Amino acid sequence: MLLRILGMMAVMVGCAGLGFYMSAKEGFRTRELLEFKKALLILSSEIEYKKSPLTVACESLAKRVEGVVAVLFSTFAEFLENSQGETAYRLWTDTLDGIKAKSFYAPEDISVLDGFGKTLGYLDKPMQLNAINYAISYIDEKTAALQAAGDKSKRMYRSLGVISGLLITVLLW
Repeated sequence: MLLRILGMMAVMVGCAGLGFYMSAKEGFRTRELLEFKKALLILSSEIEYKKSPLTVACESLAKRVEGVVAVLFSTFAEFLENSQGETAYRLWTDTLDGIKAKSFYAPEDISVLDGFGKTLGYLDKPMQLNAINYAISYIDEKTAALQAAGDKSKRMYRSLGVISGLLITVLLW
């Protein structure tokens, strides 16, 4: 009987934990998008005012941002330093492929980041700044939408986790 009760409690805790994880997932995505926006703003100033080469700008970015975004730009800077005739876009896509599993970015986020990578080191300064502004506007729209829907979906995921744990417990009793 004690073993059965412990099993039921484990099911309850597991389901509730899964619900809380799912509710926090969108918050992690929002934080990563905002951190990438910060990186884009720094990159914009590096391009516009310092006129730094892309490798130096990415190394500087990696030191000033956190999390997956720091890994993204530091890896990209390493790839740029060690590139042997590869285009910056190819190196960017390799870098994005490496962080997909480590990040909370949705496929549409990766698509926009990939599109941003097409402009790196290829266009002139005004066109690169326009590409950065486009990516920033996407991030602004997406974070606003995520924050608007966030509270509602967080409550839903948490409630679903707890209720499904109760349902499984009752069915197995």
